[in-house]
Amino acid sequence: MLGSPDEQRAWPPKKQQDHYIGVDRGAFYLTENGYSPDLALGDFDSISEVEKQKIKEHVGTFIEVDPDKEDTDAELSLVYAMKQFDSEKLIVYGWSGGRLDHLMSILMIPLQPRFHKIQGKIEFVNQTNSIKYYQPGVHKVVKEHNKTYCSVIGMTPVKHLSLGQGFKYQLDGVNYDYPAALISNEFVAATANLTFKSGIIAFVQSRD
Repeated sequence: MLGSPDEQRAWPPKKQQDHYIGVDRGAFYLTENGYSPDLALGDFDSISEVEKQKIKEHVGTFIEVDPDKEDTDAELSLVYAMKQFDSEKLIVYGWSGGRLDHLMSILMIPLQPRFHKIQGKIEFVNQTNSIKYYQPGVHKVVKEHNKTYCSVIGMTPVKHLSLGQGFKYQLDGVNYDYPAALISNEFVAATANLTFKSGIIAFVQSRD
């Protein structure tokens, strides 16, 4: 859980087998809503001493880092998750809203080479959107039941992109020499075929 002032913040399901990481003010949001994070991590420059103490009372491990660090708090949380947890998914909450530079930097984190091996595990979720990252290959994407639209966002140039059966608007082997946003497509089936030969794609499902 990140600490953005997110009016569309979604909350993770409370499952005993899951691990929760609260990042900066996100740790306070979790503890205030009945979660006991495995880790609270950040420079905590956005919270008061009283709030910090409340976090410490409900968290497994509390790590406070120097504000003058090279990595952002969000980056550090993924570094920790990658090293400590062998998770099938890394779902990020509390990432939208607030400063645009923060939002853009967060959505670009999965493109960093050090996160390449977990790139496909990372998912950003709020009340009306989800974002997953895909590497080259053949993919069968699954429609989320509460979403209307889907968009294919090239985070890099993309080669030989095909949107096949299951998509309302289809493509066959198209090359994009620049990052391109193909928005407001729709599913016409429960799954759809997505293939490409090079590049990185962010696949967004959303509703109004």
